[in-house]
Amino acid sequence: MSGAQLLILVVATALASSLLTLLLGGLLLRHWLLPRLEAMSMALEARVKAGADAAAVEMLPQVRAELVAGFREAAIESLPAFREEVRKGFIEALTVTNAAELLDRTARKVVRTGSSLVESGLNLLRPARPDGTDAPVHGDDLRRP
Repeated sequence: MSGAQLLILVVATALASSLLTLLLGGLLLRHWLLPRLEAMSMALEARVKAGADAAAVEMLPQVRAELVAGFREAAIESLPAFREEVRKGFIEALTVTNAAELLDRTARKVVRTGSSLVESGLNLLRPARPDGTDAPVHGDDLRRP
């Protein structure tokens, strides 16, 4: 065998060996290592979730108490300012709108509504004319022949 043929044989053997190693490594990874890693990760995930749930159940009353205390503190601090703002708003609303004008408009609406109701009631009591018109009846129209 010549030197070139020997070199080609060595390179071909190295390539075949590398490809075979890669193929066996891929098969080993896919069929043996990945399922084991997945099972381990699922078990770890279940343990972490169980631990987190247990920690959450333990810490929930403490967190609730701290939140309630914080909200109460904030409410106590902001309540006087809130009351003052509401008071100022009501005073401003009463001074901006003229109370007498508001009462006058309300009284006019009440009178208008009341007179309309009385008129409707009287129209129901008044007899209708035989010709179907609703004109007022005068004494001259009732002359006897």
